[in-house]
Amino acid sequence: MLTKQELSIKIGNRIKQLRKDKNISQAELGRLCGRDKQHIELIENHKVSANTYTLYTIATALEVEFIELFKF
Repeated sequence: MLTKQELSIKIGNRIKQLRKDKNISQAELGRLCGRDKQHIELIENHKVSANTYTLYTIATALEVEFIELFKF
């Protein structure tokens, strides 16, 4: 079982990977999901844990199924 921190790291890395695969900047992703660039940066760099709704809005902005965020 993963710890909360390990899960946060894996999800942050997965979001970063999906974002880069789509050539979207942190600022653009933030705009698309109603967050600012700093919030996206904090999630990707494991400084904060995103809640379920934030993860849902990120997945929607990246045009991927929610479950894709957990495929690591």
